[in-house]
Amino acid sequence: MQILTNGKCKSAEHRVITNSSRARLSISAFHDPPKAVKISPAAELVSESSPVRYREVIYGDYTSSWYSNGPEGRRNLDAVKLYN
Repeated sequence: MQILTNGKCKSAEHRVITNSSRARLSISAFHDPPKAVKISPAAELVSESSPVRYREVIYGDYTSSWYSNGPEGRRNLDAVKLYN
């Protein structure tokens, strides 16, 4: 979502804090396009005042790198971020 919105909507890192006195409810939402789809910031969200912040990437390559590298070290998002 962060790539598609050019950083306007931030991805949250999942963290859990347990509380033995209250029940917890978790809800997740997934966007899973076909693996061959190229994802990049939406053209409507890119402008002179808001330049492209993420390079185009093939969705399958993006998700595969997480499964091969795991959650350790650099986030997948950092690998496609353009530093401008």
